[in-house]
Amino acid sequence: MSCRLFNVGNTHVLTAGLSSDGTLSDYRVFDTPGFDPEPLLDEENAVVSVVPVWEEYFLSKGAFVLNRESCRTILSLQKMETPETVGADRIANSIALISSGKVPALSIDCGTAITFEYVDSENFLRGGAILPGRQLLRNALHAYTAKLPLVPLTDTMIPVPGRNTVEAIQIGTDTGAVGAVREILEQIRKIEPGLRVVFCGGDAPFFRSSFPEAEFYGSDFTLKGLAYALMMCRKLK
Repeated sequence: MSCRLFNVGNTHVLTAGLSSDGTLSDYRVFDTPGFDPEPLLDEENAVVSVVPVWEEYFLSKGAFVLNRESCRTILSLQKMETPETVGADRIANSIALISSGKVPALSIDCGTAITFEYVDSENFLRGGAILPGRQLLRNALHAYTAKLPLVPLTDTMIPVPGRNTVEAIQIGTDTGAVGAVREILEQIRKIEPGLRVVFCGGDAPFFRSSFPEAEFYGSDFTLKGLAYALMMCRKLK
């Protein structure tokens, strides 16, 4: 088996080749606007995609498309009230939790949005949370106020108090994001005290110092979930 995996986010596309032994390689990153998958499709024998809006296109190319039907042998969405609304990226993260270690577990994917996926000990997706990521919080302040500037992301927390407007925005958005993540995590831990916690996504390194007890994976965590789903489904055929 040789194929190319695609994870198309709101900002970037991450793609990698999957070899027959399950190794990921040849990582490539593209900007989502204007992305054209066609040149990459010619390189491989199969495709795995998490892109709902491109589902028909990829299926016409013979792709394995991850959705609630194709994942049912690995992950159950039966405890979700509206399983049809669960995005394929959240399904892939949930499967990556199962394949990477013990469950119950929680993935916290830090990107344009910060998404939580809680998988219980029986491989049921129990739900989660979605909140704006750090950049989105900054964008909102800039777009919906008269004078606040668009402030770039920093790798570390700025100490309080903010001595100028830029520092005040950095503190407010970054501390707000960390505080929201911590509160949601603590609420889920009340349901599942022995929860394994995994951070992933492009902005995950920022949260490392605030959550030293958690596991941290790279931006390819979603791709690893896709790869595992594909391999397990093909074994059953």
